[in-house]
Amino acid sequence: MTSTNTTSPAVAYSWHGWVTVRGQGRAFASGTVTGPHGYCRARALRDIGAWLGAHGCTGRLADITLLPATRTSPKGS
Repeated sequence: MTSTNTTSPAVAYSWHGWVTVRGQGRAFASGTVTGPHGYCRARALRDIGAWLGAHGCTGRLADITLLPATRTSPKGS
């Protein structure tokens, strides 16, 4: 399971961790989350938790590893 937020970023975090997928069991999930200047780690974790919940996953946010990510520009910018 992978998530990618494609908002024009000012701050980006890569994340990964084990989650429980309803009806499937444990799965490794990863992705990148981006936000405006001032986008803090706590807000990033809340956004990741909301995304995981919307996709039928449960887990502890404390089990999610959050790392600074390299930002990339959309092609043509």
